[in-house]
Amino acid sequence: MIKQFVFNHFQENTYLLYDDSKQCVIIDAGCNEKEEKEEMYKFIDDNKLIVTKLLLTHAHIDHFCGMTDLARRYNVPITMHAEGKKIFDIFLLQAEGMNFEKQDVSGVEFEFVNYNDWIVFGNDYKLKTINASGHCPGSIAYYSPKDAAVFVGDAVFNMSIGRTDLFGGDLDELLLNINNNIMTLPLDTQIMCGHGPCSDVDYEKSNNPYIQTY
Repeated sequence: MIKQFVFNHFQENTYLLYDDSKQCVIIDAGCNEKEEKEEMYKFIDDNKLIVTKLLLTHAHIDHFCGMTDLARRYNVPITMHAEGKKIFDIFLLQAEGMNFEKQDVSGVEFEFVNYNDWIVFGNDYKLKTINASGHCPGSIAYYSPKDAAVFVGDAVFNMSIGRTDLFGGDLDELLLNINNNIMTLPLDTQIMCGHGPCSDVDYEKSNNPYIQTY
């Protein structure tokens, strides 16, 4: 099952995945304000969920501003690609530039995964890590065959793609990874975007101008 939240002043999409085992993973916890964090905690408590993974698609602060509190509250590491840590580590600059509070990362542990790894939780719930870098280094898309869905962060949007003018961005790399790693998924795969409405592979292959012209 997939629960979607929309958090912070960047209207970032946070996703929580769980099944009958009650184990869950959270992708891109962007809950920034106290009320947003309480909304997340209440959903977890009301459904008696066990947080097993905090998964980060990429290390821009609007996607991880809630991660540090969740990591301490549930005693789980933040899972990401090692290349993304260099972006995470400039969180003070990110906070200043994007109008977020400075993060307290004390005591937070990290778990690094490679591309094409499988993350398993619950009753054989599986997510494949896919190279989606280009928007920023170390970006990961998480593909769930069970849900026929891929969680892409800011790599792909409905009829658009992520910006590449921020630190570490690379347009050619982003387009290559979108076309080779995301658009090759089954056509009915839902694209769960980091902001705005979701889409699917079939629609983006037919309508996204960046993919059509690549």
